[in-house]
Amino acid sequence: MKIINPAFGLQPASVAAAKAAARPTDWLHDPIAIISNSKANAQALLEGVRRLMGEFRPVDNIDYFYKNSAAKPAPPDLIEHVTKNYKGAILALAD
Repeated sequence: MKIINPAFGLQPASVAAAKAAARPTDWLHDPIAIISNSKANAQALLEGVRRLMGEFRPVDNIDYFYKNSAAKPAPPDLIEHVTKNYKGAILALAD
């Protein structure tokens, strides 16, 4: 997975990392991170998305994360964890 901050961008650390990032996400099998921005209804929305995904794929490798504040970016350690452990991410904004 490759997460890019549109203001700065990220370069792959190696050719192997670039090839891994280039493989399309297999939404039926790959590990997926669900990340909430911590607004009022984001958690309920995302938990519903995960539950509905369970109708067509296993959800044991779909994990839920949230930021501490909707007003701040995700902490670097969360971004690093997601990029190293998940092939795709679902993000939501909900009020």
